[in-house]
Amino acid sequence: MSLPDADAVKKIRNAGVVGKKALELALTLIEPGSTMLSVATAIESMIRESGLVPSFPLNLSVNSEAAHYTPSINDKKAFHTGDVVKVDIGASDDGYCSDNALTLEVGETGKHSDLIDASKEALKSALKVIRPNVPVSKIGAKIEEVITSFGFRPVKNLGGHGIGRNDLHSSIFIPNYNDLNMTTIEPGSLVAIEPFASTGIGMIHNGQPGNIYMLDGPRIDKSGLFFREFNTLPFASRWLQGKVDNPEKMLRESLARKEIMTFPVLREHSGSLISQAEHTILVMSDDVIVTTI
Repeated sequence: MSLPDADAVKKIRNAGVVGKKALELALTLIEPGSTMLSVATAIESMIRESGLVPSFPLNLSVNSEAAHYTPSINDKKAFHTGDVVKVDIGASDDGYCSDNALTLEVGETGKHSDLIDASKEALKSALKVIRPNVPVSKIGAKIEEVITSFGFRPVKNLGGHGIGRNDLHSSIFIPNYNDLNMTTIEPGSLVAIEPFASTGIGMIHNGQPGNIYMLDGPRIDKSGLFFREFNTLPFASRWLQGKVDNPEKMLRESLARKEIMTFPVLREHSGSLISQAEHTILVMSDDVIVTTI
């Protein structure tokens, strides 16, 4: 794998800075009674006002949901005291993306602080392990060690991932436990590390679609709209407002033609709570750059 040039590194860093600011903004907006749609609109608007675009729709996943829910066009869902909310967002600068996440408890009752700390501390420990040519299983082993020390289980069928240009999930997978995989992190890699901790069995399954879509690989985009507006990055159904007359109809028809795919909400298999923490890391030959800190 070749190292990114200076221009690419600059854009990767910039995407990380804006992604971090978006996550920080979420902390000021999410409170009992605030709606998911208002939070998503404000955060995604801030990213666009910075001159970048969201690298994917703001994910707001509550309690047993691990990922992949974003508000729909007329969403009325609101946050409630005690909700365990995973906030996952990133920014894209010319296709160079960031991806970062945190977990918060709405109303800050403190009831779930240990669960939130489990994923947060696991991420901190993983960042100390990652370096050029380290096996992914070594990172996973450290994540598992920290999460289990808090009395929880890592989610075994979710993990970190590589990030390519206009490709949020490239081939490399970084487990949240020691899966004995000796694949290494090569210099030049941009990766996301994202520990998930569970109060249950530590497995997720696919639920209903979560209002997030993406071009379906090599399928033909008949209108040209999706690629022109979103390239190959995920997008939200509400982002089509003002671009087409009937977004929901267009999405239904495009799904039927297999031009696009939809992301299901990922749910903890036993209905238990999940926490998440995530950073984006650029691994160079002699340096490890956490872009979202």
